[in-house]
Amino acid sequence: MRQKLILFDIDGTLVTRDMVHDVSFSVGFKKAIGIDVNVDELYGVNSGKTVRSIVSEILEKKGFTGKELLPKVDDVFNEMVKYYEKKIELDQSLESIPHVIELLVELERRGYLLGLVTGNAEGIAKLKLRKVGLSDFFKIGGFGDSSTDKSELALEAIQKASEKLKINFDKKDVFVVGDTPLDIKCGKEIGVKTIAVSTGPFRADELMRHNPDYLFNDFSDVKSILKALEGDDG
Repeated sequence: MRQKLILFDIDGTLVTRDMVHDVSFSVGFKKAIGIDVNVDELYGVNSGKTVRSIVSEILEKKGFTGKELLPKVDDVFNEMVKYYEKKIELDQSLESIPHVIELLVELERRGYLLGLVTGNAEGIAKLKLRKVGLSDFFKIGGFGDSSTDKSELALEAIQKASEKLKINFDKKDVFVVGDTPLDIKCGKEIGVKTIAVSTGPFRADELMRHNPDYLFNDFSDVKSILKALEGDDG
């Protein structure tokens, strides 16, 4: 079987939404810049966006532009990660999505390389996965504090995987797994396979409109997911 790379989104795909992450945005803006941002402003149309995109857009709405914008964005990230690290161990709302661990164990057993393509800041992403016991599965990733474009994050993760294994991945051997239309768009833009799961805020019929290669309600049918991943290697 050819070497395959599976890139997972985090929020809504691997883990549930958690309140500490929600609050970290408000804390980051307040401590770094002294402005108030309502957590409700961050969701809905922002589902699946990178943290750099969300923070940049909010700062632009508050009047920050050009050269003054970039350092402010990084300041917000730093405060977010500091707050998250302090508070996450006390939070009970963060859990792994049902059946994810069974799937990851089987993928690892079969020799797939597992990575991340997430809108989360790298520091927060790693803390989340450590909290729910998933961090050891993932060897590489593209993280949301490095780009406003999730497709760029996926390309970054593929490059890291190629360097790690010293091989060039065929695009038909790379999969993006996520729970939002932006995850599907991300995979399509770079020409890789897409697997959508309705484990987050979007229903299966909403995700189907964006034409993923495969669509599952959840991760309970591990055999069918493996069949999709194996494709013509089956």
